[in-house]
Amino acid sequence: MRGCRDVNLVGRDFVWLTTAVVLSAACRAVPTESKDATEAALEDTLVDNDGDGFSDDEDCNDAAPDVGPGIAEVCNGIDDDCDGLVDEDVKDIFYADADGDGFGSAADTVEACEAPSGYVPSGTDCDDSEASVFPGNIETCDEVDNDCDSEVDEDLWATWYLDADGDGFGDPDALVEACEMPSGHVDNAADCNDDSDDTYPGAEELCDERDNDCDSEVDEGLLLTWYRDGDGDEWGVPSESTEACAQPNRGLPGAEWVRDRQHGL
Repeated sequence: MRGCRDVNLVGRDFVWLTTAVVLSAACRAVPTESKDATEAALEDTLVDNDGDGFSDDEDCNDAAPDVGPGIAEVCNGIDDDCDGLVDEDVKDIFYADADGDGFGSAADTVEACEAPSGYVPSGTDCDDSEASVFPGNIETCDEVDNDCDSEVDEDLWATWYLDADGDGFGDPDALVEACEMPSGHVDNAADCNDDSDDTYPGAEELCDERDNDCDSEVDEGLLLTWYRDGDGDEWGVPSESTEACAQPNRGLPGAEWVRDRQHGL
């Protein structure tokens, strides 16, 4: 501010020109010591054009009432608190969302007041090149981590079993896990002999010394009891018997086996 030594005043220093005229006259009318006192008083008179409580010598923008020392900084591209910095500590971090799924890449960021085009507030995308991959997405069986939980096709894999003989029942020792059934495989492991297409659960049991129906029994209900007929009279000895599907040694020299046993022996 100017005192009695310089009364070449402008509108910025005093609002009314009459004030300047009165001041000039007063300065000429008072003694030197009074001029010094008046000047000191005027030095303490400060102008606050925007009414924010800060004079123009300390306000960095005395035309803006929201700008002044100590005012809270907001993200608006302006130095609100007159500390020489713009938007310090108030900008948000945004993440590039290349695939447009609403989740950005943590490797590509920018600080701004508002999200620029192509950027989002979340940086949790595990594959920003694939729009079907993002946190919370439904996991599908496609060998891809669709939901960004670091697991692939969790709880979706199925176990399939090789069906080499094509009877519809698989080999429990030949298995594979996959989303879909591979060719030549089935979804069960019930075959007890995957090299024979007439051997499987529920098959007809044959008297062939094999477990045709996979019930862990061989020729059950089909074996016949045969008795040794050493003298060829078609009567067997009860104490010498065997079980077989067909007559043992039939047509061969030596003892024959018959179905009937000799009573009383």
